[in-house]
Amino acid sequence: MRRLAAIALLTGACTGGTPIATDRPEFGTGAPAPIAAPLDGIQRPGLLTMRWAVPEEGFILDQTLATMEPCPDLSPVDHERLARSGLVVVRIPIEELQHAVDILGGSYSDVRTWHEQAIGWRDCVAQTASVKRVLVDGSVTQLDGRDLRLLVRGWAIPTHDGAVVHVEFTPAEAPERRGVVPLHTAIEPADDPAREFRRAGAAWTLRRGFIDVVTSCAPSAVGGTGPTTELPLSIGEVLFAPDLASDGSAPQALPRRTLLLLVPSLPAQLFPEAAPVASGEPTPSAP
Repeated sequence: MRRLAAIALLTGACTGGTPIATDRPEFGTGAPAPIAAPLDGIQRPGLLTMRWAVPEEGFILDQTLATMEPCPDLSPVDHERLARSGLVVVRIPIEELQHAVDILGGSYSDVRTWHEQAIGWRDCVAQTASVKRVLVDGSVTQLDGRDLRLLVRGWAIPTHDGAVVHVEFTPAEAPERRGVVPLHTAIEPADDPAREFRRAGAAWTLRRGFIDVVTSCAPSAVGGTGPTTELPLSIGEVLFAPDLASDGSAPQALPRRTLLLLVPSLPAQLFPEAAPVASGEPTPSAP
């Protein structure tokens, strides 16, 4: 597995030398704040999401993401299909989370939501669509003028080797009732109809000890014919990199990209190596 140590070398090469403090924006009074362990205090199985907003610096972010391990629980065909919608899914070891955020230049925000066993769809990313058409699986798709959202659901399931979290996501157009449904609430399709873009969605397995990251990929990774400038934005770019669709004549701060981190909560007792505890006996403490 390609480790994050390689990312630091690539980032330095892309900036023409060893990165220095002024290469990236300041966060607060200095370096990015330490990232707290994502599962602190959570002792139940389920799904945690973390939403980061990281700085865009040319193509450095895309090149950095390209050095990370593509999620191995998605097939090459799935990765290619998602790329045609401007989406990428990578996997990082949970112990390298701090290293990842440091290399990505820090995060302007770290929004965490504990979904537990999310059988129903949850809104995790929402953007006001400022374009009328997008690329979905390499094809141009007209939008209805509604906001775009990324719906996510996930729940723990047992396997022979221990528990995993089955996770799914799909982009969708929000209901016409703008702003009624807040982020992270369960979505009932019968009461909250929305057009889903399942060709730009995926389903796979989250595994203990790893975090899977969903975000947009570079326009060059999106299918289609002709120059990139003639193609509309992908649905992934509209969701995760909305600054691309902003008016170029208006003054803009350093563009930001959203990263959605999917974290499985899988307590040790869900795995075969966990020591059995007889009824009435205290739980053995960890070494």
